[in-house]
Amino acid sequence: MTTDNELDKIRKKKAQELLEIANLRKQRMEELKKSEQAPASVEEKDKLALMKFFLVPEAYNYWFSLYEKHNKKMTAETIFKNLLYMVKIGYMEGKQITRLGIKKLEREIEGIPPSITIKRKGEKERTVD
Repeated sequence: MTTDNELDKIRKKKAQELLEIANLRKQRMEELKKSEQAPASVEEKDKLALMKFFLVPEAYNYWFSLYEKHNKKMTAETIFKNLLYMVKIGYMEGKQITRLGIKKLEREIEGIPPSITIKRKGEKERTVD
């Protein structure tokens, strides 16, 4: 009978240790979630500040409107990543991107080909691709 009591004590002790480990893991996961949430807002502020710095105001407003649209958010994120790459390679030194540059990047990302429309007096519009 003493072996059964000893086994029960060992099982209870092991179960207690496992519960403590599970609680510690749970606390760590909660701390990680909190720490991941805080930098996301900081990252968002940094992203907006960077874009404001490297884009002329008109281009920033256009990019921000893309960023707020649900169906264009990925395009705006890709434009941001392209801008970061240009900064990293040193292309953006002393330069700012215009609205036309943002529109050009947007069209390239979305795969929209360039098109030229010609209007002449007395003729219908025709498109040259």
